Amino acid sequence: MAEDPIKLFSTRGERIPQPDDTQTLREAIEKGIEQVPVFGPITTFITSRFWAPSASARLEEWLKELADDFDRHCETCTVENLIKDEAFISASIQVARIVVATHQEEKRKYLRNALLNIAMGKGLDEIKQQIFLNAIEAFSPAHVKALNIIWRNGKIPWDQYKVPMGQRNYGAAIEIVVPELKGQANVTAAVLADLRIRGFSNLAGPELLFPQGGIITGFGVEFLNFVLSPEDLPKSSAT
Repeated sequence: MAEDPIKLFSTRGERIPQPDDTQTLREAIEKGIEQVPVFGPITTFITSRFWAPSASARLEEWLKELADDFDRHCETCTVENLIKDEAFISASIQVARIVVATHQEEKRKYLRNALLNIAMGKGLDEIKQQIFLNAIEAFSPAHVKALNIIWRNGKIPWDQYKVPMGQRNYGAAIEIVVPELKGQANVTAAVLADLRIRGFSNLAGPELLFPQGGIITGFGVEFLNFVLSPEDLPKSSAT
């Protein structure tokens, strides 16, 4: 008789780390900092009082969110399998480092999705996995949103924004759909250049009329499948 899968985490009220664990983690980090001779008194004070508590608090909250994601999407994941998966362990360590370095909720969500996909064995080899995790770390959420627009070529409310026919290009489309890029043409161009350099897009520049076919690469589609939530992906894109 097959054994029931063991939950990666217990109930929400018992999820790790507990408050006592968090305090212990903070104290351990502070203790380690104090023993590093290159830190002076001021640097040690700043690091132990601000950086260490913030880092542990961010990781604690992210772990709770990750636990919820595992409960919803990875019922077959078992502790036994995961602790034997060296690629998953390496990815977990790298992801945790990125998590504590960012306050951006969208980026933290991309990291949860990535780790969930790795745990579920979505078929990525370790080289692609490493490339994609590095891209998440380097990218802003706007990069992922822009790539998603390139992929889906969705409807853009041109008339609402009074954009003339001759100016309905990718740069304008992205600035409409990604509010943080509105009025920042140079930043939009830099985002698109980053996507092209990474091999995720063939878009020559923001001036190309929207929409076009064959702009996103297969590599770019794989990346989006890696970082987006299952509910955010069209059914036809599932891998």
